[in-house]
Amino acid sequence: MELLVSLGIMVAILTLVLANQSQYTEGTALTGLADDISLDLAQAQTYGVSVREFSPGTEEFDAAYGVSFDLISQGGESAYIYFADRGAKNKIYDGGLSCPTDTNSECIRKNNILRDNTISELCYIHKSGPEQCSLGRIDITYLRPDTKAEIVFFNQNGTVLNVPNAVAARIKVASPSGSIRSIYVYKAGQISVQ
Repeated sequence: MELLVSLGIMVAILTLVLANQSQYTEGTALTGLADDISLDLAQAQTYGVSVREFSPGTEEFDAAYGVSFDLISQGGESAYIYFADRGAKNKIYDGGLSCPTDTNSECIRKNNILRDNTISELCYIHKSGPEQCSLGRIDITYLRPDTKAEIVFFNQNGTVLNVPNAVAARIKVASPSGSIRSIYVYKAGQISVQ
């Protein structure tokens, strides 16, 4: 009888653990994604404000570094681009989501989002008033000597928006079950994950 009671308790505990394991794994993967994005933004900030040669032997030290989030392009919700603003130096990523890596390309790395997590919304935050979350794309770059972020907002048609009172960008990432994490990038240079 004692053996049956012990087995029943063990089965109940194992059932609880296994039932919560997938939720824990999903939450951990979402937190990892938000942290990866914030680390890529911090790396872009570090490279952009320091003296870094784009590629060995190019003697190209004046590129701004940044990250592009594009919900307009097919598959944009499941990838983002880490890039160097070269050529036109227009504070935006001039390549496509395919991320060509030829010698003239701005794309350094395409980061594919795993475990069915997605970039769910792109927002800008006003100095006063509610945030607007109907953006199609956000490009964030850093260039020395300023540690501040240059943030370019695009509408759903891909047109650059003039948002003079915007103080920050918000990148929302979501898990398959709908959990949300947000990465805030302030024009002052602060990057935070919530």
